Amino acid sequence: MDFPAVSELIPHEPPMLALDRLTAWRKGHAEGELTIRPENPLARDGTVFTVMALEYMAQAVAACLGMESYLAGGNVRVGMVIACRRMTIHRQSMAVGETFRVRADEVRASDAISHYDGELRSAGGELVATCTMTLVHGEKPPQ
Repeated sequence: MDFPAVSELIPHEPPMLALDRLTAWRKGHAEGELTIRPENPLARDGTVFTVMALEYMAQAVAACLGMESYLAGGNVRVGMVIACRRMTIHRQSMAVGETFRVRADEVRASDAISHYDGELRSAGGELVATCTMTLVHGEKPPQ
């Protein structure tokens, strides 16, 4: 399956749009890749603290839900993380220029709120961070 540009799936614009591409999708599951860019507003002295991986995992959720809307012919919904449980960080920082694989898996969901497990790994497969997120979703936009 060919996927649309992530800019069509996620309601962010550069430089906050971190996900470079969607690599796998099925309802309730998304995988993607991202590279930490020098213009990343979260970068300081060539690194991003790994706690910021929460944003990258949330963007995988946005891509997951955005792809669902895209296939249904609808518009992307705005959402936000309202809680994060069990975030585990396996290293302190991520370097500018490094590439990562990110994954999001739905745990349970309703039209207004959802819970997702997220995972971030280095391109080489090293586990960098995991978490369980609770997200609230805005109203569905008009078609």
